[in-house]
Amino acid sequence: MIRGGSLFARSGKEFCEIHKHHTKRPTMDNGSTTAERLTDALKVLEEAAKEKKEELKHLITDKYSVLKDAFFDAENSASERFDNIKVKSVEAAANAKEIGEEKAKEIANNVDESVHKNPWPYIGGVAVGSLLLGYILGRK
Repeated sequence: MIRGGSLFARSGKEFCEIHKHHTKRPTMDNGSTTAERLTDALKVLEEAAKEKKEELKHLITDKYSVLKDAFFDAENSASERFDNIKVKSVEAAANAKEIGEEKAKEIANNVDESVHKNPWPYIGGVAVGSLLLGYILGRK
């Protein structure tokens, strides 16, 4: 149904008027179509973009330079931290080596003193160990 009756009940002239009314492009008061208005709006936007191009370029460059500076600062501080960690780990390794050498010397001195005070248990241990090693190797 189309306004006031069926499509078949209307005359050809009325049908053409209805068809024109429904298919007519929307216009502005000055007679331009929607497509023309869109084209004009796009042209205005393009002109504004051209005018602001340099300003936008400077804004983007400034923002990227800030990010770039922040990145390099973070990279430098990270490399400094890694250098500090490297130095500390080398110092810790050297300290551990010194402590290990001191402990090994203490143990060697204690064993030496113990062997000099009472050598027979050590001689017996070496004899038993040698017998076991000779037995295991001699089985072949």
